[in-house]
Amino acid sequence: MKLLIDSVGTTLLRPSSSNLLPLSETTMTTAATTTGSRHAKPPPETRHHVSNNKSINGVVGSKSEVNSTSIDRSSSSSSNSSATSDGDDVMAEQSKGFLKYKVDDVTAFFKALFHVALIMCDLVLRRAANHGARIIRHTRAMFTSSHNEAPAAAMMAQDADDVSTLSTATPLKEFKELPGPRGWPFIGSCIDYFKEGNRGRMHEIMRQKHKEFGPIFREQFGPRHNVAVGDPDLIEEIYRKEGKFPSRPPYESWVVYNEMRNRTGGLLTSEREYWRRSRSTFVSKLRPKAVCDYMDGMNHVISDMCNRIAYLRDEHGQENMVPRLLHELGNLTMESMLYIVLNKRMGCLDKDAPPRTAEFIQSIATMFQTGHELMIYARLHKFLGTRVWKRHVEAWDKICEFAEEQISMRMDEVARELETGTPPVDGEHVDFLKYVMGTHQLSRKETLDNIIEIFMAGIDTTANSVAFLLYLLSKNEQVQDKLLAEIEGVLGSHRMADQNDLNNMPYLKACVKETLRLFPPIPINARETTQDTSLGGYYIPKNTIIMINLYVTARDPKMFPEPDVFNPDRWMRGEAEANAAHPCAVLPFGVGARACIGRRVAEAEIYLTIIQILQRFKLRKSDSFDIKPHARTQFTPGPELPVMFIER
Repeated sequence: MKLLIDSVGTTLLRPSSSNLLPLSETTMTTAATTTGSRHAKPPPETRHHVSNNKSINGVVGSKSEVNSTSIDRSSSSSSNSSATSDGDDVMAEQSKGFLKYKVDDVTAFFKALFHVALIMCDLVLRRAANHGARIIRHTRAMFTSSHNEAPAAAMMAQDADDVSTLSTATPLKEFKELPGPRGWPFIGSCIDYFKEGNRGRMHEIMRQKHKEFGPIFREQFGPRHNVAVGDPDLIEEIYRKEGKFPSRPPYESWVVYNEMRNRTGGLLTSEREYWRRSRSTFVSKLRPKAVCDYMDGMNHVISDMCNRIAYLRDEHGQENMVPRLLHELGNLTMESMLYIVLNKRMGCLDKDAPPRTAEFIQSIATMFQTGHELMIYARLHKFLGTRVWKRHVEAWDKICEFAEEQISMRMDEVARELETGTPPVDGEHVDFLKYVMGTHQLSRKETLDNIIEIFMAGIDTTANSVAFLLYLLSKNEQVQDKLLAEIEGVLGSHRMADQNDLNNMPYLKACVKETLRLFPPIPINARETTQDTSLGGYYIPKNTIIMINLYVTARDPKMFPEPDVFNPDRWMRGEAEANAAHPCAVLPFGVGARACIGRRVAEAEIYLTIIQILQRFKLRKSDSFDIKPHARTQFTPGPELPVMFIER
């Protein structure tokens, strides 16, 4: 039997089209984790609102910009609803399609059959456990609480670090009352997301679903359920209730890979105390004051990039375009990251760039793409050794091998320097890695794993954002001319910018913010509830994945007239839209404790890159083709951009 599981996140075996029942359109989740959700119906007296006793950093009481998060992943929680007769009919139809397949590989057939049985057993056991837990809660409530008191089930053991507790304010609607699309048994709606015309359109499918089901809905994805949120008020409610250790679930495939290779993980994949210790170690060298120290070196890297653009345009391009422009922007961001973190240059922007750097950048893109494809049943993919799993592991291995080689050499040098000198102190002007190692907060392995994940998070996302902005400026020459006038008014024609110069360029910042509104680096962020809570008047069980749809809120026509139009003026001081925008409507870097730690570096790199490119080139859009933005965990315009670079 030829398994079709290699195609993006589909079920083990796909029934023939004649067996497919009509389904309503469905939306996309971001990831699935290994933890399940207790969807047992709580006793009526236990379903109450959650008190809001902690505010969101930078949100409450302000309509100023807020920090945003880079990397979202999600998982869904398991449902306790029993199978209906309709579900039995669907399963019967699926079985007919299943039997139509030609059995070419008996071993693969029995492996698949065995794991389908395991999945079904897992669901049965979960439902039985949920049912038992519900009986225990009801019994406990009968003996330990009166009708007018908060029942014991509502005050069950909570994480000491969580800020939300169930109160007796207003009865909540049941979790199962949340609206949402109807899915298939066991797999839910995921099969629709990977149809040929829908692949990579997660952001647009989500937008359609919110129009159909409203600002909050529930959706089965694999054996669990997610809750999708596309309203800034609800997003604010989520962030208000975050505790000291907000849970942002990584892709299950990342967790499985870390287990295979005995990795401790880093800022992208770690949780709780280790995550907090890692973040506190790195954050000092990524604050705005520290970023100013990197700007001179970043400017020189960007100058080399401008020279490479001119070279590639003249030697290999057509119509003044640069072939594989997104890849070249990846070379730029990689060279910058190496300079900032390791205080070294690798020659990624030389005419003969090292071939391994190209392989490293491509491996990052492949890792995110295949991780997206493995968002459900990653362990099953691993067991069956599917093609997508092998590509995922190969990409991870190449990333780690190259990064470990570069980082380890520099760590050895820094270790020798620290042995002969005094450890750095907070605020002292020392290079990034020397400071981190000098704090002795992380082991060598932990430092290595964290820096690998900083590279992964920072290289691709920043390159995509610069690419989108170049494209938008090439399409909107009036905006480009206005921006160039501001740059020349502050810098003249050729001078490089520093932080003081950037402070005098509000229109540049407006252009960047408008680009990130239209194309957020991560279109969907995620949180996992660490206790029973409420959201939008609904009871939400512990371990539920909440998908925060940043693309949807940032294109809400109620807040942004002509939401699909590139209009940087909407962010200028005094504009009605800038004053009326909800602070949680546009969050390209996240907000709160798990906001993107590298936000200031990314913003500085985008500002400085656009300044130097516009000083040297006039951008014009080619009519030969257009971009097709798609999501592969990150939002990307694709490898080729129809941007012409005309020398000024």
